[in-house]
Amino acid sequence: MPKVFEQPFDAANIPGPKMATLLEKGKPVAMMIKKAKRPLLIVGPDITDEMFERIKKFVEKGITVVATGNAIVRFIEAGIDSNVKYAVLHELTHFLLDPEWKGFDGQGNYDLVLMVGTTYYHGSQMLAAIKNFAPHIRAIAIDRYYHPNAAMSFGNLWRKEEDYLKLLDEILAEL
Repeated sequence: MPKVFEQPFDAANIPGPKMATLLEKGKPVAMMIKKAKRPLLIVGPDITDEMFERIKKFVEKGITVVATGNAIVRFIEAGIDSNVKYAVLHELTHFLLDPEWKGFDGQGNYDLVLMVGTTYYHGSQMLAAIKNFAPHIRAIAIDRYYHPNAAMSFGNLWRKEEDYLKLLDEILAEL
């Protein structure tokens, strides 16, 4: 896989000295998902058909998935909307910041948040809020873009979708 540098997809998105650790392999993400008590996958509308095929496998593996924006339409069309929650990203972020929030199932807040396919500038703000105001959550961007506000992030792979899909496949193979 070609070397990908830690550089925000949006050049103006420089959050300060604490930036996301660059992930070049999927296995560490899978290990964190396994270790997490309550992982949550946030899916935004910026997903390709190939990405959606992988996201459906996360649902099959029992990970709580929440669709934001019009991403819920993809799940409804695929007939798997009963296992997927829907939320407005800004409201979801607000709930996640509250350590007392009981989650979608009433069992408590989430300790690991994975994000994929959100509109870049919306996802960046969500990750900044979690980074700065939710020490009880580790946020990982498994998106095609480097998100410096996450704890960990894949690099900018939006031009190299094959490499990006291999990383998602690596995560799924380890789960």
